[in-house]
Amino acid sequence: MDTPRHAIVIGAGIVGICCAIELRRRGLQVTVVDRLEPGQGCSFGNAGILAAQAVVPIGLPGLARQLPRMLFDGSNPLTLRAGSLPHSLPWLWRLQQASSIDRVMRIADAMKALYGSTLLRHQALAAEAGTPELVRATPGLYVHRRAAGIDLQHGLAWRLRQERGAQVELLEGAALREAEPALSADYVRGVRMGPMGCCVNPLRLVQAYAALLQRMGGTLRRAEVNALQPGADGVQLHIGAEALQADAVVVAAGAWSGHLLRPLGLKLPLIAERGYHLTYGDSGIRLNHVVTDIEAHFAVTDMEMGLRVAGTEELGVADDAPDWRRAEALQRHAQRLFPTARLQQGSRWMGPRPGLPDSLPAIGAVPGQSCIFVATGHGHLGLTGAPHTGQLVAELVIGTRPSLSLDAYAPGRFAG
Repeated sequence: MDTPRHAIVIGAGIVGICCAIELRRRGLQVTVVDRLEPGQGCSFGNAGILAAQAVVPIGLPGLARQLPRMLFDGSNPLTLRAGSLPHSLPWLWRLQQASSIDRVMRIADAMKALYGSTLLRHQALAAEAGTPELVRATPGLYVHRRAAGIDLQHGLAWRLRQERGAQVELLEGAALREAEPALSADYVRGVRMGPMGCCVNPLRLVQAYAALLQRMGGTLRRAEVNALQPGADGVQLHIGAEALQADAVVVAAGAWSGHLLRPLGLKLPLIAERGYHLTYGDSGIRLNHVVTDIEAHFAVTDMEMGLRVAGTEELGVADDAPDWRRAEALQRHAQRLFPTARLQQGSRWMGPRPGLPDSLPAIGAVPGQSCIFVATGHGHLGLTGAPHTGQLVAELVIGTRPSLSLDAYAPGRFAG
């Protein structure tokens, strides 16, 4: 393929916008197409965590023993929608295949390679966009109500993190209370971990990056792409009765990427990891960390809009209606975590994050298609992985050697 001149990115979330910025930085004419305004999809509602130490995949050894509870206990942090079982069960089988200790170790290395530089990358990009205040170096505080619930020496998750450079500090008693004064006394052990950071307004960050793209000469277009048609002269995008032509196309449409890729022969096992959040504008408390309840698997972040409580993994179909009982459970858990917080009046949200069963995204060319590229499947780590993904995709599109081996993220790795 000759060096492309015009690239179209499908998807105006954080991943798509970062891909577009890096393509434009390398001199391509760039158009971003999405049915929503920038940042109005999953990027709108995430927990804002820049998870530089995200090296723990969803599937860990012993997963098979947990599956019955996932199927029948709706209060479990990772759960299935009964109506989506035909879609979810094949994905769970692949998840089980990826949960052996050897696979977990390789996946953890690949996660670290992609996500470890997130804070520095977002700090540089946010400064370039004129909004440096949106990105902060903020440590995480992981807490549990049982001392045995945190085992830094023998726990596999902590081993994965520490072996890959995480800085951890065990906090108990008065030290834990001093770290987060609003924390309930029921929580007896915590771990402060870094380096990592947070974004205090994910929607505004995506909007700032989109505005930066426009200042760089990129174009945003609101429309829905119905199909891709590769040809000798590049790729046609069908938008209703209209067709757009591009030399290269990047599919970064999140959980909706599959319907564009399947006609091209790429059957990605994407699932919607449906996450919920609640945001409270007047909680009455302030936090020093991003606080994560390990047992209930949710995080609480202090944002410009107030206190955001986000979490759960509800595996299903992207367009299924929300199950607001999941949000109600988050409210109860958060009140237990911070009993003095005012958590009665808040807004709620659900977003279908695109997940692949080995906890790694798909980054690369569609097999057999030299002009169509994929950047999706980051799960709950889209904000974390977006800047590095954008760089890697841009390197692929212009034909330079990627700065990171992409074998672990190859879109065709699930074939057969």
